[in-house]
Amino acid sequence: ADDMWYAVLEAGKKHNLKVIAPAHHRRIAAGILSWGQDLDAETYPFQCNLGYQVPRKKTADYIGKEALEAMRAKMEAGEKPYSNQLVGFVLGGKKIEEYAPDFWLISEDGSTPIGYLTSPWYSPELETNIAMGYVPYEKKDTGNKFKFHLPDEYCDTPGQPVDGEIVEMPFRPSVNPNAREIAKSKGRDSAF
Repeated sequence: ADDMWYAVLEAGKKHNLKVIAPAHHRRIAAGILSWGQDLDAETYPFQCNLGYQVPRKKTADYIGKEALEAMRAKMEAGEKPYSNQLVGFVLGGKKIEEYAPDFWLISEDGSTPIGYLTSPWYSPELETNIAMGYVPYEKKDTGNKFKFHLPDEYCDTPGQPVDGEIVEMPFRPSVNPNAREIAKSKGRDSAF
């Protein structure tokens, strides 16, 4: 498979062939998570916007039930249940049209990192860069503004972070609403 892949890339150089992700921006715009990039085995469901999958009415025991119910109780009491929250962003800079090989840092003041981007990309439909990333739980509110430390190729001015802010996810209404959107439209924060 590797030999085939590299042969196609080499043959395509004269045609300016590039590796692209035609649905990557749509995945981000829909708030669909990528395993290993947006979440992993150490991420809580509430932390990455999957709390709607944690049942409220299930009486049977399941792995993690006690911890998840305690976490939900903290959230409902206005307490900090964990350190970081996945949120959606719109941000400035030049069009991001390549996969981020690493997590790009987020700060409030342009210097001290407080969070990181997990999935950044340019959205042609929204005509802006969009991203998912983690910020401290207490800074997760829509409208909060941050500085994004992008590679120079995506900065308006090399070496200078770009501005952006937290927005609602999904970034636009779905044509076919998912379980999270259906539950929210019915005033629920969980599937059942």
